[in-house]
Amino acid sequence: MRGRRGLVVAVAVVALLGAGCSGDDADEGAADGGAPAGATTAAPAGTTVGERVELTPLQAADGRIVDAEGRDVLLRGVNVTSLGEYWQGDADHPPTQPMTDADWDEMAAHGFSVVRLVITWSRVEPVRGEIDQAYLDEVEAYVDAAAERGIFTVIDMHQDAYSAFIATEDAGECEPGTEPGKGWDGAPEWAVITDGASTCITGDRNSAPAVVNAWNHFYDDTDGIRTRFTAAWAAVATRFAGRPEVAGYDLLNEPEVSRPGAELEARYDALIGETVTAIRDAEAAAGADFEHLVFVEPAIPAGDVTFGIVIPDPERIGVPASNVVAAPHNYAESIQQGPTVEATNELYVSVADGLGVPTWIGEYGWWDTSDESLEEATRMAADLDARGLGGAWWQWRQPCGDPHSIPWGGWGATEPGSEVVTHLHRLGCPGDVDLGPTEELLAIVGRGYPRATPGRLDELTSDPATGAMALRASGAEPGQVLIAWTPTTEADAALVHDGLVDVEAHAVPGGRLVTATVDRADYSFEVEPTGDGG
Repeated sequence: MRGRRGLVVAVAVVALLGAGCSGDDADEGAADGGAPAGATTAAPAGTTVGERVELTPLQAADGRIVDAEGRDVLLRGVNVTSLGEYWQGDADHPPTQPMTDADWDEMAAHGFSVVRLVITWSRVEPVRGEIDQAYLDEVEAYVDAAAERGIFTVIDMHQDAYSAFIATEDAGECEPGTEPGKGWDGAPEWAVITDGASTCITGDRNSAPAVVNAWNHFYDDTDGIRTRFTAAWAAVATRFAGRPEVAGYDLLNEPEVSRPGAELEARYDALIGETVTAIRDAEAAAGADFEHLVFVEPAIPAGDVTFGIVIPDPERIGVPASNVVAAPHNYAESIQQGPTVEATNELYVSVADGLGVPTWIGEYGWWDTSDESLEEATRMAADLDARGLGGAWWQWRQPCGDPHSIPWGGWGATEPGSEVVTHLHRLGCPGDVDLGPTEELLAIVGRGYPRATPGRLDELTSDPATGAMALRASGAEPGQVLIAWTPTTEADAALVHDGLVDVEAHAVPGGRLVTATVDRADYSFEVEPTGDGG
């Protein structure tokens, strides 16, 4: 997640880029869209999503993310930061909180199909050349916990402002017009080369000369540090090779443009090419029978629009576009001011389409429940539906000691309970006082959607307020199974379908998981609220 100023500039860069740049008789009788009496079966209660969903390998095909049966897959869920190593600016306030069984269960009860799991290079390889297998055990435990609930994991090698080991220790060091820089997360200390430059910032967290230097040395592979980064990814890929519950790997969160884009392009291309090659070699050496998706983000400058956005092109890099996904972040109207959420999504999709790869929104979010924010978040949800896009909300919960929460130098005079940090869960700060789930936001993220759609998903609408949902798809193979999530019950919403048979609604915590067999190439499915629910 970028800082406020950086995101404003980033969206300006993106704006400039945009400027330049065989049938059942009963079912056949339901041609009016209604289902015949008795066509929908209510499955026994007490099952869970994890018991009803098989996580199969995902691939990129024809601009879509698909499963082993070629069904369109929407990965929808949330970012989890529990396993990241963040700078701790206050000894009394840890920057992360562990996930609990209750957290995972709650995600499943809102229909989530993915978590974007933050990991950091500094914990994968805290000592140069030594991979911390105990840390990868922790990562694996989270992957397993998610999978038990029918949730995929995207493993995200996260960073913000390059590393937790770049921070101003003494505010008196900062010249007038600058201010102390917090540490953040990412590279291990041994991979931080700053040439002794200042850690003070002029607004954006990436503006510190020390951060700029560290990025340039990384891109230049000074002392082989970029090479070690690819080796760290190879270790992660070796651990999870052949594991279908891992949807794929987000190679590097929000890579910074630390020099003009024309100078950076070849270096960033090399980084992406080397990392993908290392992952593929590791998978092959482990005997995996499929390749994981790789999620690639554009490099966007935080502080200087003239530096330009750098978008890796698989063809230019020499990496096959197969199983590559474009994974930009969309903070339009939440942090960014300028283009709308719809315009930003349109730009991202158009660029990805030009590269022949799918789009997945790795981060988006709002952090209050004002009428304005809820309206914007609802529009974002509607646009993701209209485009058939998946994405991950930022984030599940944000502890009081997270650098996003804590002011430089500690809490100081801040009184306990004086600030509420709102994500999908709310915490009172300082003290990490559990204020419970943010139901208004969870309703938006947990709205109904098809998890796996035979054929191509052509139309999708979903109303978080009522639970209404409608989809149309084409080009399906009869006999394939549609899997859809709805946060409604049998009492408050009816299922209406055309071109589907053997429709079963499985009651699960939080709603229903609907399975239905496709009876012809083109079909439709709707959830229609009846108003009869409690």
